[in-house]
Amino acid sequence: MVRPVNRTKLTENIIEAIVDYASSSQLNIGDRLPSERELANELRVSRPLLREALRKMESLNLIEVLPGKGTFIKAPLKNGMTYIVLHIEEEKGRILEVLEIRRLLERYAMEEAMKNITEDEVKELERWVNLLEEKLRRGDDSREENWTFHSIIYKASRNKFLFDILEGLKEFHLYWEDPFTCPSFADRTYSFHREIFKSIKERDIGRAYSVIDKLIEMIKDEVRRNNSIPRNGGRNYPQKI
Repeated sequence: MVRPVNRTKLTENIIEAIVDYASSSQLNIGDRLPSERELANELRVSRPLLREALRKMESLNLIEVLPGKGTFIKAPLKNGMTYIVLHIEEEKGRILEVLEIRRLLERYAMEEAMKNITEDEVKELERWVNLLEEKLRRGDDSREENWTFHSIIYKASRNKFLFDILEGLKEFHLYWEDPFTCPSFADRTYSFHREIFKSIKERDIGRAYSVIDKLIEMIKDEVRRNNSIPRNGGRNYPQKI
């Protein structure tokens, strides 16, 4: 039985060929690519397949097609970067799925924490939310404070398995925390952790659900907008989830 041609892989191969061509030709941002006919002949591919690859590149903001003027390079096209760029959308999908799991975990953790948290733990939670806010005000990296804040809530649930799940998501948490290193994002989420603390202290589960839902949606919006290329260390997208 003949296996069907993987059209997605064909498109990726053509994009890689275009990147190789641009790199070997030393084309830079703002430079014009050859015409569709010339490029198809140069790469020895059909024009319909070439158009499909160019549309994909345009959707990834790698090129810009100006009617009547041609196709121009919009971002650096370098050998070795193509695989990462092509898989950003796939990574986004995985991140959004994990964020939905995280929403459920946070809701359950807060509900159980409200039943079991001690006064000492409430004071510890307040200490860490104060530290978190101080870091955010200064524009400093607040990932450690953010992680510890959520860890206290999970531990207070008295469900070890739940806390183990959180630990298992720690590599993904590099992205979960990463937006808090961005001043503009920090400004928009400044009050969320204070509201979570207050809702737990006052045992107001409805308020807690509302806050975590808003925070998750804001992070999801940030993920959807982010077109950065992943870098080592989990920024802007995790290497593993």
